[in-house]
Amino acid sequence: MGNKTLIVSDYSPTNAHRYPAAVKAGGLVFLSGVRPSNKSDSRRGFNDIPVGGYNKKQGFSMVDSLESKVAYDSWFSHKNMDAVLEMAGSGGDQILRQHIWQKDKRFFPIYEDIRQVLQKVPSPSSGLGVSEVFGDPYFTIGIDAIAVCPDENPNLPSREVVAAMDDKDLPAASFYSQAVRSGPLVFTAGHIPIKTSERGKPLVNSFEDLPMEGRFLETGRSHPDSRDGPIASQSWHVYKELERTLRKQGLELSDTINATVFLADIRDFPTFHRIHNHIFREKNTALTVSGFDEVGHRGCLIEIELTASASMKNFDKNTFDWPIKAPFAAPSATSAGGFIFYSGVLGLNSSSEIVQSFNDFCFTPADLGKILENNEGHPSLVCQCWAAFDLLSENAEKANSSLDDLVKITVYLKKAGHFKVFDEVASEFLSEENLPALECVLIPNPGPVHDAVVQIEAIGFRNEKRAELI
Repeated sequence: MGNKTLIVSDYSPTNAHRYPAAVKAGGLVFLSGVRPSNKSDSRRGFNDIPVGGYNKKQGFSMVDSLESKVAYDSWFSHKNMDAVLEMAGSGGDQILRQHIWQKDKRFFPIYEDIRQVLQKVPSPSSGLGVSEVFGDPYFTIGIDAIAVCPDENPNLPSREVVAAMDDKDLPAASFYSQAVRSGPLVFTAGHIPIKTSERGKPLVNSFEDLPMEGRFLETGRSHPDSRDGPIASQSWHVYKELERTLRKQGLELSDTINATVFLADIRDFPTFHRIHNHIFREKNTALTVSGFDEVGHRGCLIEIELTASASMKNFDKNTFDWPIKAPFAAPSATSAGGFIFYSGVLGLNSSSEIVQSFNDFCFTPADLGKILENNEGHPSLVCQCWAAFDLLSENAEKANSSLDDLVKITVYLKKAGHFKVFDEVASEFLSEENLPALECVLIPNPGPVHDAVVQIEAIGFRNEKRAELI
């Protein structure tokens, strides 16, 4: 049965029932997507949650109808997340990273109001606007998380908040902690391009908002600078704020083991990549980039979260090459302390090109043809899912690991209906007794280029100790 032991749970966080609610490994717990409940119709509202969630209720049905579903979904997503964490021997005060998937970010204030009731010391978070919350089209809020299980790994003690919401040097833009730490691991919130320490928290929007050292892409000509300037300046500013956060912990950006980047417009990917490649010259951190409906505040083009690791015994940092030509400036994976963070995997062939059909493969996988026959309307999706898992398997082998060691998969897709295809392909690669936790995120651009219809972001754990599914 490999490295994992299945523990039966009645909790089903999404409609992906065969995946566990969470996976424990190495002292951390990785949650599958958490959703509010199965009550997906209009009968969700302020009256269905305790009085503590009533703060925004106005008492007029037409007005409250716009906000009450978000309040309900926020309340019960958090309650269900806490239930899974308790099952895992952790808790809400041990969350290292949390994602909030929002169907409409206009109603973020409602979510934040509920969170302040239920999560007194907020975890580092990234709040993103998605096309739809996977699991049910009626859901307005979904969550996933990573947390530490205290006392299970001597190297990973209880969470310590190291950059609080009201940090004087870099206050948070909302109700979340900027960074937390467990032993050598530091998890940051999604940082966005606003100057939170200045009055009014102004948005960074052009080269003029940067010191000279950040203007290396500036041409001095208004037309190109008006196109590249916003994303270049925002990317550079965010990385510098993250650098400041890490340095307060005695770390540098070079200690980063994983970077997840959320773009509002994937046409900005090439310019962002120039900034990223300039900052990470050694190409030593795993990288995933995808395109969302909305990131950060209004006007934000980018949001970035980092995971970093201090160098210590049993937590040496290692990077692994791609088995194909590198598709962007990052290794295929980075590891520390047995945890393996994989760069986002697209459906690429051996020439590092996105596959679109059966003919784009260098050889003909027998089982691929069968799945194509079952899904005639989605040939590129089937082929890209297959190629992505095939590449992820090769990347795992490069990291002296295997797909059986995966503890968490986040799959980015365009439509909820695409998950059935993804899962059918996944069943050819993932053994039933070794399934990872899973989150599915539905967004306009699953990858950093328009042709990508699927991207897999994965975390593995390789150790003699057994992992535990919940």
